[in-house]
Amino acid sequence: MRVFNILIFVMGVLFFSGCSEKQSVLYIQNQALCQAPNATLYLSDVDVANHSQSFNITKEQITLALAQALSETNCYKVVLQNRDVFSLQSDDEFVLNVKADIYQDSKVVSENFFKKEQSENLTLVLNLDAKNSLKNVRANAKSELSISKERYFGVERGANIEADRANLLRTATKKVSISLTNGFRQLR
Repeated sequence: MRVFNILIFVMGVLFFSGCSEKQSVLYIQNQALCQAPNATLYLSDVDVANHSQSFNITKEQITLALAQALSETNCYKVVLQNRDVFSLQSDDEFVLNVKADIYQDSKVVSENFFKKEQSENLTLVLNLDAKNSLKNVRANAKSELSISKERYFGVERGANIEADRANLLRTATKKVSISLTNGFRQLR
């Protein structure tokens, strides 16, 4: 009888909470890559192409995360202002255009009456183009997050979409800030 009660308890716990397992997110060091800012970036245009069914990252979220990551490098003064290349006053001023692509791929790994196991891959690709009338620097970065989800009797514990979004954004923007800094170093 005791074994039966334990089995009922375990099944209840599994029923009321799904399991979700994520790959760990790497720490990316992009802070203080420069002694002082050597360029002003006017974050002008952010174009978001969402190829996902249920996962979304807004233009504003990308803009703020990118501005923060670029500022952390200490290589840029970031201005959230729409500017035209011809309105720039100095060779150290650049208009920064951003293209973001969001992808989501989901597949069922195994399924039976009690349990459904699903694998989901989230991808954020950032393409940056910093330009003025004389120079052009491009940088790219890709961030991926793989999640394994389990549902028992069709019930899954609430997914932490905000944490997934933050991890994807943080990884992609830090990677692209480092890539852009390397591109600017090649110009000098």
